[in-house]
Amino acid sequence: ILFVSGGAKTTTDIQFDVKKRSNSSLRIHSIMSTEERISGVEYLDVLDERGEQTGVSLPRNEVHRLGKWHRCVHVWIVNKKGEVVIQKRTDNKESWPGLWDISSAGHISAGDTSLVSAQRELEEELGLKLREDQFEFLFSSFQEDILNEGKYINKEHVDVYLVELELDLSKLVLQESEVAAVKWIPVRELVKNFKEEDPEFVPCRTEGPYSQLWETIIQRYHQ
Repeated sequence: ILFVSGGAKTTTDIQFDVKKRSNSSLRIHSIMSTEERISGVEYLDVLDERGEQTGVSLPRNEVHRLGKWHRCVHVWIVNKKGEVVIQKRTDNKESWPGLWDISSAGHISAGDTSLVSAQRELEEELGLKLREDQFEFLFSSFQEDILNEGKYINKEHVDVYLVELELDLSKLVLQESEVAAVKWIPVRELVKNFKEEDPEFVPCRTEGPYSQLWETIIQRYHQ
């Protein structure tokens, strides 16, 4: 059942041991002018290759233009049947427009923790307001993509969360500017699509660190 809103790639994924980052409360900002604050520009903390803070934050578009490392959060929703919620990105997205993607994902704004960002993204994109204890932190990884003929460089340190929910997708409030549709998909079918590099899906690794996600769902829900 599909619920619709109203309205050359390169990918790498390498594990690193930074579980402690999920609870980090570091809040490092660059100095922003009054004009920049009023404009509502989203700032991201700039990291080094190991995921350490550099003490600098830049506007989101500059981070991608310059190819700076930054933080991101991925949230995967699963039910007791081992089905996963995926969302279809709107056609106006700068990266991967119109493709099926993670249940919810987003940048971690300057000074925020990944858990706060995970909660915010779920509420903004799907209208779900969840408690902190409903998020299970699984692992962190690196991801690097070069899109739009090199104009959009995505270098992310990603924190991955799993959320178990029984949802009526028809009752979700989708963010029309971000999410075109949502649907449930069996985890093995989803992994098959990723392995075969289905052109309708945003690329996602099934080996390396990200295999922990699929193994966890398959083993836990006996798929």
